[in-house]
Amino acid sequence: MPYYQIVQEERYMASQNNSKAKKVLGIIGTVIFFLSYIPFVWLPYAGIYGVQSGLFGGPFVYGFEAMEIYFLWLCIFPVYPVCVLYQLIFGIAYIRKHKILRIVTIVLAVCLAALVIGSGISYELKKQEKLNSERELIIDYLSDKYGEGVTRDITIRMTNYDDNEYRVTSPVLPDDGYFYVYTATADGFYDDLVNTYKRWDPTLLEDFDAYLNDLYDIPENMSLNSELDSVYFGDFTYGDDHDVLFESAEYRVTGIFVDEGDVTDDEVLEILDGVWEDQIPDLRDVITDGFFTLAIKENGNFAFYITIYPDFAQADISIYTGRGYQVYTELNGERIDLD
Repeated sequence: MPYYQIVQEERYMASQNNSKAKKVLGIIGTVIFFLSYIPFVWLPYAGIYGVQSGLFGGPFVYGFEAMEIYFLWLCIFPVYPVCVLYQLIFGIAYIRKHKILRIVTIVLAVCLAALVIGSGISYELKKQEKLNSERELIIDYLSDKYGEGVTRDITIRMTNYDDNEYRVTSPVLPDDGYFYVYTATADGFYDDLVNTYKRWDPTLLEDFDAYLNDLYDIPENMSLNSELDSVYFGDFTYGDDHDVLFESAEYRVTGIFVDEGDVTDDEVLEILDGVWEDQIPDLRDVITDGFFTLAIKENGNFAFYITIYPDFAQADISIYTGRGYQVYTELNGERIDLD
């Protein structure tokens, strides 16, 4: 066989081998290309069945919020970036050259997009349906508990479908403030408006303690410690004077602080007897925890911690320790009969 024929034969065989290799690589690459869409199928699944809002736990969220969280997780770990990069490179290098594969890719992408959008919209419609059915119930509940002023210009948004959790804005809080209402607790409706207001405006508790000190005629060197459980806001708007809230407030008195200079054991017992005889009788109806705390400060430092049990007319005396301050007393650990 002439030499040039041998060369042509070798070139032909080489081209055939290269063609077979490209076909095999194309098939493998195409399989990987379509498999790379599988992580995106989990987006609508997450939207329908929910994901936890935190990496290490938290309440379940659904719809677009769930898909956004899931998408971010798989970008951090980085599944989606790798998939998208491969799809871009292989799509440009191979898929775009084959009409059938281009069509299949477009159809797949459109179907995935439809699933993502559809699952998100479906959840939002479910939320809106439940919100519409409970909106008036929430407004009636808040109006009965706090007054109709609380529901002026109110906005209600569902934040957790499973827990029946709603985020509510109201004029009793700042413009960027909100609180939560739960409509399916064991005790029925529940809200955290009062606790939320306390966080926004800590002076509420200071003003309330001052109000109680005046109401119960507490001496100047003493101050009541209370728990404000509920407030009837009425027409109150954030920034108004707190005094309009206190007359109808529901509260508990948990203790009293006494500021003194140097005190002897006898003086501590005198203070205890004075509180028992002068303050406890007026406060009995608002001492609901079964005990009352008398805290005595000595020269600005907490010294004596006395737990009074009104129902048993007894008191347990203990001392504060720490910060290098030491109380010298023989009363520590003593139980005192008050009658």
